[in-house]
Amino acid sequence: MTALAIPTTTGQRRLDVLVVDDDLLDRMAVERALRATSLDLTLAHADTAAEAVDLLQARPFDCMLLDFHLPGIDGLAVLQRMRSLHIHTPAIMLTGQGDEQLAVELMKAGAADYLAKQSLSPKRLAKAVLAAVQLKEAEDAARQAHAALQRQNEFAEMLVGIVSHDLRNPVNVILLNAALLERGAPLPPALRPCIERIKRSGHRANKLIADLLDFTQVRLGSGLRVAPVASDLHPIVEQMVEEVHQAYPDRSITVDRRGDGGGVWDPHRIAQVVSNLLLNAVVYGTADTPITVRIEGRADDVQLVVHNWGEPIPDALRDSLFEPLRQGPAAAGQGQGSIGLGLFIVRQIVSAHRGEVHLESSSERGTTFTVRLPRQGPVQAGADGA
Repeated sequence: MTALAIPTTTGQRRLDVLVVDDDLLDRMAVERALRATSLDLTLAHADTAAEAVDLLQARPFDCMLLDFHLPGIDGLAVLQRMRSLHIHTPAIMLTGQGDEQLAVELMKAGAADYLAKQSLSPKRLAKAVLAAVQLKEAEDAARQAHAALQRQNEFAEMLVGIVSHDLRNPVNVILLNAALLERGAPLPPALRPCIERIKRSGHRANKLIADLLDFTQVRLGSGLRVAPVASDLHPIVEQMVEEVHQAYPDRSITVDRRGDGGGVWDPHRIAQVVSNLLLNAVVYGTADTPITVRIEGRADDVQLVVHNWGEPIPDALRDSLFEPLRQGPAAAGQGQGSIGLGLFIVRQIVSAHRGEVHLESSSERGTTFTVRLPRQGPVQAGADGA
């Protein structure tokens, strides 16, 4: 008989099949049909459900052919028993006659297939066994791949968290010593730019560390911690604009303030949003064009709008731009110390405040990020991000 051409590793090894039937004649008929197939099989049999479960727990089987009517128990109960014991052997149910409603119930309960005894043939049995085993192999492979990926992600996230914590102390020591040098004896003019570069690099490193810690927090499922208090977006923006301007004195940043900027937010987290959007505009905007920031207080929310001129963001990147470790193509070689977490963290913080962030970008109008913050902010302190 010609073997069925189903792509699976089963064609390269012997299959262990368990036949469970209390009727000796029926069981022998099933075993004869199996031996008449082209499959390389090792057969075992059981007369009762209890004996079958003992065998399944004792050693692995590739497939089980299970009679629906067994002494004191039916096939549904056997499947449920297997599930409770975490036995994942694919089961093909055999019945005396076809019943579509029963077939549906059995498949829902986890049966791999359902065959009527009177219609059994070697070809049909071989096809059912191969399909059941192939499906099980595919599920096992997917489960193993998922577990391996999860282990890799957990290790990477743990490593990021550890590195972030361990890096913070030496960076703070560098910044502290730079500040002491500034406050100490008068420095030669040639050294002052060096101290400024040390400070800028230290602050940039601290920002990268903070981004990595936030990223780890989100990926490990705890979400970003926020501590909402009565805040005003106007002074938060002014402070962040001043800090960015100090780091990039050659960039022009204008601020347009409209209406009431008050709301219940975490001011430190909102400052992160403003800083990340401003730095994004610095990195990707054209150097000789202004960056515009607008704060607009409305009835129920406050909008923050950050605009820059420059190359538009390609459509293909827009959907993924707020995902972690993603950058626009213009960032290459900019030397800004970015690892592609800024916009990801922006969205996480805004989501934690029940807000929204939108992007518009074109060559005619430039690039605009619009953040909408409900005045009430998070429902409670410690709300998680999306």
